[in-house]
Amino acid sequence: MEQNSISIAKQVSAYIEKKPYIIEALEQGIINYSALSRKICRELHLKNNDAVKQSIIRISNRFKHKRSKSQEQIIQIMRHARIFVQSKIATLHHCDFIHIPIIAYSKTPSGYLFFLEESIAQKTTFKKIEYGFAIIHIKSSKEIEHTPGWFALLFHTLALEGINVPHVMGVREDTFILIKEYDAPLAFKVLSQKLRI
Repeated sequence: MEQNSISIAKQVSAYIEKKPYIIEALEQGIINYSALSRKICRELHLKNNDAVKQSIIRISNRFKHKRSKSQEQIIQIMRHARIFVQSKIATLHHCDFIHIPIIAYSKTPSGYLFFLEESIAQKTTFKKIEYGFAIIHIKSSKEIEHTPGWFALLFHTLALEGINVPHVMGVREDTFILIKEYDAPLAFKVLSQKLRI
């Protein structure tokens, strides 16, 4: 019986961990455990509904505890963070590092991605340049490196407003979020509200 119970707990845990929307609902405490246990029993062909429900409750409590601790850390970071917006930004893709004034860059296996001002990009002869962006620069404490959920909160906040993030760069306390320039006012507004929680 004990062996079967352990097996069910592992199966339920593996099922839930593959579904972020269920994790979110469990963390928020807005899910019907009985309905979820019936769904899991159907999909995993399990017969012991009570054992599945008990596993869900244990998992839910674990997620709630982790979320509470993580949210506390995120709120502390947000209270001290500052946000800046810069418009008229271009992106430049190049296979080698180039020596021109840039705001930030990242290196990938396929080359480099540079964020730079449009006025500087227009003076170059490079071909892979895209225009019409803005940068949201969030300056936070270095604790961000050890705080899970920081980026998830930022991306979720922007996604709820239909704002796409084509590029992001984060180095210690500096987070650069690239968005379309026309999204900048709304992005600034919603992120500023989040930073004042």
